[in-house]
Amino acid sequence: MIVRKLGNDHINQTFYPENITAAISAFRPDGEVPALSEEYWDGGQCRIYKVHFLDGESWSVRLPIHVQSSSQDTIISVLQGEQDAPKYCGSSLTFENSVGFPFMALSWVEGSPLSWSTTEPPRPTRDKVLRQVAEIQTALIECSKENRGTATQYFSRLTESKLSRVRNGQLFGITEQDCFCQKNLLHQVLYPELEEAPFAIDHGDLSPLNIIVDSEYNITGIIDWGFASKVPLQLAGRLPRILQLSELVLPPSPTLQEDQKTYTASLRSHSSQAATWMLLICSSAEVDFRHCLLESMISKGMHYSLARLGWALPYQSQHYSLKM
Repeated sequence: MIVRKLGNDHINQTFYPENITAAISAFRPDGEVPALSEEYWDGGQCRIYKVHFLDGESWSVRLPIHVQSSSQDTIISVLQGEQDAPKYCGSSLTFENSVGFPFMALSWVEGSPLSWSTTEPPRPTRDKVLRQVAEIQTALIECSKENRGTATQYFSRLTESKLSRVRNGQLFGITEQDCFCQKNLLHQVLYPELEEAPFAIDHGDLSPLNIIVDSEYNITGIIDWGFASKVPLQLAGRLPRILQLSELVLPPSPTLQEDQKTYTASLRSHSSQAATWMLLICSSAEVDFRHCLLESMISKGMHYSLARLGWALPYQSQHYSLKM
C-alpha cells in the first residue's frame, strides 16, 4: 500500500493513489477496474494520472493536489468547473473517499501539449495552429452564448466587490485608489457596440500546455477547464493566452505581431456573428491594454502589475485618462 502525506503549509491530507483504479471503476457501467500507468504528470494545480481499460479506452484522472489553499472548498472548486466538459466521465468532489482526495475522470486526449515559442513551430505550421485555435474559440462562443445582462453591469459588480474586500483588509497590496483607477478606465476600454452582446464560455487559460496536438500539429483537444466560466463577450472573445504579452513592459515581438495578424485574418474568413464580434475585439490598436485592463478585473496578479505601471503599458502612448 502506498500512503503519501500532502503535508505542506496549505493542507495536511493522507493520499492513497493505489486506490484510484478501484474508485474509477464506479463510473463504468461494467464496473471494470482499469490499469494505472506508472507515469503521472504535474501541472500548476493538478496531478494527472492515466488509466487504461481492456476495451482500449483511456481516461485521465485529475487531482488538485497542488492548489495553494488551506480551504478544502477552494480545492474542490478547481474541479467543479469541469463537470460540464464534453469528455467528463465522473467525479468524487470530496476528501471523504477511498483516494483521500477529490478527483475527476475525463476521457484521455491523445497527443502532446503544444510546444510554442518565438521560433517553434515555424511557419506555416504556426499559422495552422492559430487558425485552429480561432475556429475553436469561435465555435465555443457560438454554442454557449446566452443573454445575461450588460458588460458594464458585470464588470462594475467585480469592481465593487473588490473595493469592499480592500476596505475589509482582505486584498493585501491593493489600494482603494487602485480600484478607483481601474473603475475609471473600465468604460474607456469597453466597446459600446458590444455592451449588450451575449455572455459566453471563456476557457480562461488557452496556453500551450492546455492545447493538445498530434505529430502533424492538428489540435486533438483542449484540456484543463478548471478556470472556465461564462463571461461577457468582451472577455470571452479576447486573444487566447498564446497571443498575449508575456512581459507588460516590453512591446510585442515581431513574431507575436505576426501571430496576431494570422489570428485576426482567420476570424475574417468566418461568417459567423461570433467571429465578427471577436474581430472587433482582437483587431484594435490598443488590444494589449484592453486585454490587460479586463484581465485585471478577475486576476489579482494582473491588477498588481498594472497598478505598479501606473495603469498604462510603458511602450504605448497614453490613450486613456485616469482623471477622476
